[in-house]
Amino acid sequence: MKKVASMWLWAVAAILGVAAAPVWAQCSGGGCGGSSSGSGATGGGCPDGSCPNAGKTAGRVERPTNGGAARPAGPTVSAEEMPSWSKPSTEALESAAREQRPIVVLFPAEADSPAAMASKEMAEFSKTSALFIKMPYTADREKSPWAEESVVPMSRLLSDNPARDFNIAVGKETVLVLDWFGNEHNRLSASVKAIELQKHVEKIAEKVEDINGKLDKTLAKAKEAHEKANRKDALKHIMKNFKDGIVGMPAQEETVRLYRTIMDEAREQMNKLVELKDAEGLKGMQKELKKTDVEKEIDEAISKLG
Repeated sequence: MKKVASMWLWAVAAILGVAAAPVWAQCSGGGCGGSSSGSGATGGGCPDGSCPNAGKTAGRVERPTNGGAARPAGPTVSAEEMPSWSKPSTEALESAAREQRPIVVLFPAEADSPAAMASKEMAEFSKTSALFIKMPYTADREKSPWAEESVVPMSRLLSDNPARDFNIAVGKETVLVLDWFGNEHNRLSASVKAIELQKHVEKIAEKVEDINGKLDKTLAKAKEAHEKANRKDALKHIMKNFKDGIVGMPAQEETVRLYRTIMDEAREQMNKLVELKDAEGLKGMQKELKKTDVEKEIDEAISKLG
């Protein structure tokens, strides 16, 4: 009877693609009686002391659910190796900006592993030198049909879909090094070592100063044109600052304020032309304000005038 049962178990194992019968089937006593914890399995329940796992230590194993062979689970990570991950939030960004702390963002692959970027050096680095943010995995890259469009650069880190807005390849584990405003400066592999990451992070302050200086020079030209009532030139310089999507830097924030002032002035002019039913005047404005937030509003005003 025992022989029949044993042959039946081996037949099932062969059908399921399992290389060998389970431990309890290999022991004539019905089981090893050993323990199987995350650190390994220790045996000793076979009557003749020949448990195949006796005295051995193994990694945790995931049992198949679809008839395939068992496969080892991902590596375990100790608490002291785990970076201090934060969630993308306004509070996190405000904290980084206050402390002028660069931001390291991990976009995981679909099979997200807790071991990604894990090491004692990386864990310490995340506590002292940079804000570490881990994004949830998503394969969605579709733009929302309800998203409001504006020429004013917006934070990609706080958008409804950062993976889409940072143009992260689907399923490719990627690390970004951002400044404390959320602007991208480096794109790295998740296998990057702490010492290499530190080199990139240490250059962020210098890069921020350099970029802000260039924005400030262009802003000065926009201000000068605005003071001379030259809206066309003012907008040309403003759009130059907006082109690369830089956010948060002082010169860019001031550029945004000037742009909104010009847009408010344009709306006042548009309303006056609407009252006068001056379609030609509105068309002239529309050409000058092409690709601005007011262009659509002028188009709607012209349509209502017929």
